[in-house]
Amino acid sequence: MGMNVHGLLVLIRASAGVAGFFVFNARMRTALRVQPRRLCSGVSPATEVSVIIPARNEANNLPSLLASIAALQPAALEVIVVNDHSTDDTAAVAASFGVRVVEPGPLPAGWVGKQWACAAGAAVARGRLLLFTDADTVHAPELLGLTVSALESEAADLVSVLPAHIAVSGWEKLQGVFQLLLLVATRAGASRAGGERCFCIGQYLLIRRAAYERIGGHTAIRHRVAEDLAMARLIEERGLRFALVHEPGALRVRMYPDGLSSFMAGWRRNFREGMRAAGPSGILETALVVGWLLDTPRWLMEASIAGDGVLTFLAGSAFAISCFAIARWQRHIGAFRDRSAIAYPLFALLFVWISCLALVDRALGRPVAWKGRSIRADQINAS
Repeated sequence: MGMNVHGLLVLIRASAGVAGFFVFNARMRTALRVQPRRLCSGVSPATEVSVIIPARNEANNLPSLLASIAALQPAALEVIVVNDHSTDDTAAVAASFGVRVVEPGPLPAGWVGKQWACAAGAAVARGRLLLFTDADTVHAPELLGLTVSALESEAADLVSVLPAHIAVSGWEKLQGVFQLLLLVATRAGASRAGGERCFCIGQYLLIRRAAYERIGGHTAIRHRVAEDLAMARLIEERGLRFALVHEPGALRVRMYPDGLSSFMAGWRRNFREGMRAAGPSGILETALVVGWLLDTPRWLMEASIAGDGVLTFLAGSAFAISCFAIARWQRHIGAFRDRSAIAYPLFALLFVWISCLALVDRALGRPVAWKGRSIRADQINAS
């Protein structure tokens, strides 16, 4: 009886691992499929797009972004930097590039700072299309033309772009699996995710002005930390269409370059509200994938300690296959070296740890602190 129970547990454990492996690869194929895109004839972003950049203490990031915006071919109609009450040289740096600098009024009660800045930029923009992009991004020259073409060819109202991550320091080069897990949790690339379980990133949001006004603009999501997920949800609720573009390297970003502590704080803030985006099925899928990722090296360690040669070989093979899968897919989303996949359990564990911290924060109603501001729990949890 004991052997039967043990065998059943082993079978369940192995089946869960296999299920996690297949869920992971299915989600990656959905999110990272690359389809050749061409510029639509007759599309002229120069007469269409207002680029709006909310910037709070972004003097260090703006030069790279604004230089890349200046190199866009075709060019945008205008570039607006909204100086969100910065205490550094953000406004001066923006002005040195010859773009329009907007100073928003005092932050009203019930608003998140970024949303207030975006709304201020949209209020003065002249374009038929609005592109909201973050200061920590770098755009390839062809990106604007490609996304405007995607907007038109797919009859979309909102387009977002899957970014490629710039990895400079050693710890950054290990975070590939973390970014892949985010794609699993948000079901990136799915045609319709339902609710807010839809990968949409605020670093690049190209939206038709008519659609923006129809959903109520940033006023409708003024209290939301994850404004990108909320905007995608509103687009779908109004019967409009959202599209995700994956053009490898066309949009690059280096998030949280200040270090691992900044990385953890930022994602802890994002995870807190992002949990509502996953839903029960998303949580189950993510749990299966995380279970596979973490149980495989654990199984290898247990077998090695027990001195079971056959099981060690099988577990070692499974771990090698897992590393290969991580290495294969992380090439699509950033400058991550293949050999860094061997250390994937570290950032898979970090994903779990940050999720737990965010869950505790949400349960205790703690405010979110970010860039010198505090956002109350009742604002975050408002629907």
